[in-house]
Amino acid sequence: MSAVDVTDRLDEIGRRIVGWDFPGARDAAQRLLDEPGLSDDDRLTARRLLAEVLRELGELDAAYDLADAVAVQAERRYGRAHRATVHAVAVLAAVRHDHDEWDEAERLYHRVLDSGIDEEGAEPVCRAVRLARVNLALLQRDRGATPLALSMLNAAYIVHRREYGADDLDTIRIAAELAALQHAEGDVAAARRLFTLAHAAARARLGTRHPFTKAVEWELAAVEPPMPSAPVSSPPVREPAPVIVDQAVDPVADSVAVPVVDPVVPGPSVPPEHPPPDSEPARPARPARSVWPLLSVVVVVLGAAVPAVLLPWHRPALAPSPQAVTSPVADGAAVSPPVVTGAAGSPSAAVASPPSSSAAGGAPPASPAAVVVRDLRLRDGRTELTVTWTALPATVVVALSRAEAPAVVVTTVPPGTARYVIRGVDPAVPYCVVVGPVDEVVAVTPATSVCTGDR
Repeated sequence: MSAVDVTDRLDEIGRRIVGWDFPGARDAAQRLLDEPGLSDDDRLTARRLLAEVLRELGELDAAYDLADAVAVQAERRYGRAHRATVHAVAVLAAVRHDHDEWDEAERLYHRVLDSGIDEEGAEPVCRAVRLARVNLALLQRDRGATPLALSMLNAAYIVHRREYGADDLDTIRIAAELAALQHAEGDVAAARRLFTLAHAAARARLGTRHPFTKAVEWELAAVEPPMPSAPVSSPPVREPAPVIVDQAVDPVADSVAVPVVDPVVPGPSVPPEHPPPDSEPARPARPARSVWPLLSVVVVVLGAAVPAVLLPWHRPALAPSPQAVTSPVADGAAVSPPVVTGAAGSPSAAVASPPSSSAAGGAPPASPAAVVVRDLRLRDGRTELTVTWTALPATVVVALSRAEAPAVVVTTVPPGTARYVIRGVDPAVPYCVVVGPVDEVVAVTPATSVCTGDR
């Protein structure tokens, strides 16, 4: 095998990683490692790429062992300051971070940032150094230093977007993380702007059905205000009116009503009736939110007095997680995105999928059963909440609600995961944790919640 062919194949694996095609990158790396004539340098690079892919796919134990071995071997072969060693250490730092070894991860992140690597280059190691800055900011968030994390992540986001563009998948992920931090700090307007940008870019790159896109939709729904209702004296609509969705929800009700979508048909022009002087003034119209063509709106509400339910998305007419779930994209390549990390029973609510046009005039086709979260349990560790459930064959979204506030998505975990720990919570505040599967087969899936009760 020629060196050029090997270089092309290594570059292909790198492109797949940047494009979030992690299953394809894993297969390509394993095929390359099976080549008998592979040089030691190329084999080391392929193993580092494979460790990076395994981490993104959620195979953390395998990624940990491989990343540690590659970093040790690279330093022994090239030296501490070599670019290949720095890149290997950056991967190892992220893996240690995922394993909650925060002190060691922070030390490794600083080692990468202090390596002297010029971040302005186009080599993969330059992106690795920039992402180490992002991950270091997220580490501060995990430690509970939210203002510091916000400042660090904002600076890293500006640099990454300037270098790689707003449609780069890592840029989109950083934007979503930054928006979540802004929301946590109470800057709802800034969070809404960034979530909107991240959602639009995710739809364009990944599609509407991708779990990452849906997770950003849930975040956006938590910060998006309802549109004001029209005044009574406004003239009648003479053009076809848009579909209106009434999504007003009583946050303390025992159940959450499913939004009903009805077309609004304009009626004849009728002048407004003025009430008699002694009559009680009319109550203002209930706010309604129109469907923005770019959004699939999700209502996420948790009541203060009762466990609530995270309603799934309303999927638009257009047809990947984070983790090992793959979905087709426009160019035909399979894509599977990384985890959006975060310091992130009661009855379930399920919504039937809209009927297919092909079912008109006959019996509707049987829809597949939704994946359901079972045996959801919570262990209250005061400053950390540990939730466990029966492992599912689907990606799972974990959301957190604090004392009557809407639930906010904190992470997604890969299929087969049965446990997640949310750290840095206030020990004096009650919380509810919502867990819901992301099922690519059915349009919507039920979610389940569990709460701490009074604390």
